[in-house]
Amino acid sequence: MTSSAHTATTTAVKGLLAAAAAGALLIGAAGAASAADHDTERRASGRALPGNWMYLGVMEGDGAFGDLQGRLLRCPPGKGNGHPHAGAACRTLAKAKGEIANIKPRDVACPMIYKPVTAVAYGMWDGTRRIYAKTFSNDCVMGAETGSVFKLAE
Repeated sequence: MTSSAHTATTTAVKGLLAAAAAGALLIGAAGAASAADHDTERRASGRALPGNWMYLGVMEGDGAFGDLQGRLLRCPPGKGNGHPHAGAACRTLAKAKGEIANIKPRDVACPMIYKPVTAVAYGMWDGTRRIYAKTFSNDCVMGAETGSVFKLAE
């Protein structure tokens, strides 16, 4: 990848994160404010905060010019959750302590077809802000590496 292509990709991912963050703030402002207000209390008591949430988005391609499909995931799952596989996604995130990059990849045989998808996430987990962005070679590889977290279609 050339330096200018890398810079363009980095700029595109930052733009996606900004868009995801703005959407998450609009949708989950109450949950985020609640988490921020109680962060000191959580640290003092050592207990996890209720109401973990992530705004998740998937876009076809590896740039900032595709349609971003996004959903709000609230954990534990409940009424009004926008994620169609919320239970599985919450369990996966709980095992990874809210760090998508720490999800243990599944052993799956994926086709070697280059049809990139970019996954972005912004949210709060146990009172800590989480941000994630990664481009995968195809949606099968994304699913193998992130489980149900970015499985946003019903």
